[in-house]
Amino acid sequence: MMMTTMTFRSVPDAPKASLLLLTLTCLGLMLLAGCAASGGNSDKLAEFQEEHASQARVDDINQQLLSMAVGTSVVDHAYRLGIGDEIDVEIFGVEELSRAYRIDSLGSINMTLIGEVAISGYTVSEAERVVAKAYAERYLRDPQVGIRITEYRSQQFTAIGAVASPRVYTTQRRITLLEALAMSGGLSATAGSQIYLTDRVREPESGEMRTRTLIISVDDLMRHTDEYNLLLGDSALVNVPRAGSIFVEGAVSRPGVYTRQGDTTVLKAITMAGGLSFEANRSRLRVLRRDPETLEWRQEEVNFSEIRNSPIADLTLNDGDIVMVEYGAFRTAWSGTMRTLRDIALLGWRPL
Repeated sequence: MMMTTMTFRSVPDAPKASLLLLTLTCLGLMLLAGCAASGGNSDKLAEFQEEHASQARVDDINQQLLSMAVGTSVVDHAYRLGIGDEIDVEIFGVEELSRAYRIDSLGSINMTLIGEVAISGYTVSEAERVVAKAYAERYLRDPQVGIRITEYRSQQFTAIGAVASPRVYTTQRRITLLEALAMSGGLSATAGSQIYLTDRVREPESGEMRTRTLIISVDDLMRHTDEYNLLLGDSALVNVPRAGSIFVEGAVSRPGVYTRQGDTTVLKAITMAGGLSFEANRSRLRVLRRDPETLEWRQEEVNFSEIRNSPIADLTLNDGDIVMVEYGAFRTAWSGTMRTLRDIALLGWRPL
């Protein structure tokens, strides 16, 4: 008799199998969610720590700026005349020449007999000598001139960018860069490492007013106060760019401060600044950057034609880098010659 052995296996019911699969799926999702949450928390913690460190750095800088602004003494705090000021000019013994003037938008006053006299940027005593000299050259012998300010309007500066209180400020005397930063509430947490200053100052040699543009490192201002804590000139603009900014200066269409976007290179920065001007020296573009460890400035050079033809040769810019585009002597001379020839060619021509 043949005996057949049969083996029976236990098969779970369909509902039980589905429940088991669902349970395992939920556990997997919970585990993944926990990992994601853990990663998210890590990212948030790192972000918080970075913001806290940045704020602590700015708070420390602001504390130092405030104490330095109060403790720093600058010799030349004398008020300098400027646009909008109203003055009384008295020519002693010549009453018909004595009267009130308001300094116009060009920094001058239109005086009887001698015409336009540029006095913006001078102290009161300096302006008295300028007026006396102008009258002595043609009309009066040893004139005695007295000037009195009746209304102050010119000593203003504008603070913009990453400062606590960006706005226009009015003062009764000339102030320093440190004082301007202190008055505007100090740096904000988003401040970068450079300060962009634009104002108008009088040239000591020629006596002419010119626009001054400077890029000053915050570290330099705090470490070398005597050298970098400048007196602000007329119409001063103190711009503290936010972190992530680069600077393009020199022979470009729109020199100034630009926000670094991704991998911003020298070529991209020049494009952001409107491109090179005709007078630009295309063979020598300089990039100034600061070593984060030694805080020393170092310089790298690139050729415009080379980086345009071969992007590999282009330099990627870091926060606070400065692209300097120099003026070429030949192109500048040629441009001046062309302007002169154009002016000569148009002599006597009038539009219909």
